[in-house]
Amino acid sequence: MDLRHLETFLKIAELKSFTKAAEELYLTQPTVSKQVVDLERFFDVRLIDRTKRTVTLTRAGEILYRHAKDMAGLKKDTIEAIAAFKGLKTGTLTAGASTIPGIYILPHVLSAFKDRYSGIEIKLVIADTDEIVSKMEEGSLDIGIVGAKGKSHKVEYKRLIDDNLVMIGAPGFVDSIPLSDLEKYPLVMRERGSGTRNAFETALKRSKTGANLNLRVAAEVSDTEAIKEAVKAGMGVSYISKMAITNELASGTLKSFSVRGLPEIKRSFYLITRKGKTLLPQVKALLEIIDHWRKHEKS
Repeated sequence: MDLRHLETFLKIAELKSFTKAAEELYLTQPTVSKQVVDLERFFDVRLIDRTKRTVTLTRAGEILYRHAKDMAGLKKDTIEAIAAFKGLKTGTLTAGASTIPGIYILPHVLSAFKDRYSGIEIKLVIADTDEIVSKMEEGSLDIGIVGAKGKSHKVEYKRLIDDNLVMIGAPGFVDSIPLSDLEKYPLVMRERGSGTRNAFETALKRSKTGANLNLRVAAEVSDTEAIKEAVKAGMGVSYISKMAITNELASGTLKSFSVRGLPEIKRSFYLITRKGKTLLPQVKALLEIIDHWRKHEKS
């Protein structure tokens, strides 16, 4: 069993294509196919069902996938540990974040990190909270920031900073509406799995009126900038992190309004790491920079 064969197997499983895996690994397709055949001979079981259009893991393939992910992660950690021993001059750091911290928090701290440790390659993954937690569980992220604390037993959560959500409308929208009137306006929603949406729906449930509203959903949008543009264009009203609309409020291109009877929508952002995994030196270095940034933001 060759580790390179396992890495090829992982790439095929992730891309669901022998051709794409070969291109990404800079191998020929016959080489990729032979490596899979070698693995199947070694384990004496079929790992991948192949058709002209699909590539699907067998039950045995799914088991191997989970263990191969762990082995690939251990290889990465070993390489990083040796690189750290040589003085944080080389290596990689893979950070993940949900939308708001990925756009308005991580770029600042990663820029400061890069200034100090220029030899470390940084990879940034932005997705919704559920996906970032899932990637942390499977070991493909070194550190993450998410907008909701989940129930995963594989992830360690540490509160980072608090955030407020505000309701927004197009310029000229009213200053305030009663909660019961919210169902009169089209609502631009975040996608399911978003920490922002979870916080909004939790606030609604805290109010008897909000829990019984029949909201008119105009669209579900996964991008913060797209939400702002949709509201500016008059598609409807929405809810958004206050830190995401500082410039728009100052320029008057968006209007923040209050909803009487809706509880204040507060949530926290959390740093997440994998439970039981020894933190790499570059992760510890990034944590120091994040802690400095957090103290500066609070002051």
